[in-house]
Amino acid sequence: MTNSMFWNEVIGWVFTSLSVGGFIYLVVISLDKKPLFGDNDVDRDVANEASKDGKRFAKAQKKALKAATKRAKA
Repeated sequence: MTNSMFWNEVIGWVFTSLSVGGFIYLVVISLDKKPLFGDNDVDRDVANEASKDGKRFAKAQKKALKAATKRAKA
């Protein structure tokens, strides 16, 4: 193995290690729930709206079940 082949191998391993490390770092950041900058008001608003819609739907189902039970008893 010549000297230039050795350094080509070393540079290749350095680039490979950096690219794998960078990919893992990006995956960890993307899985992290905290935003990189600003805050997550939009995400919180969407979750809050979904929660309200779910509660509204459950309340409507409960009301419909109560009315159906009342009709069945009559």
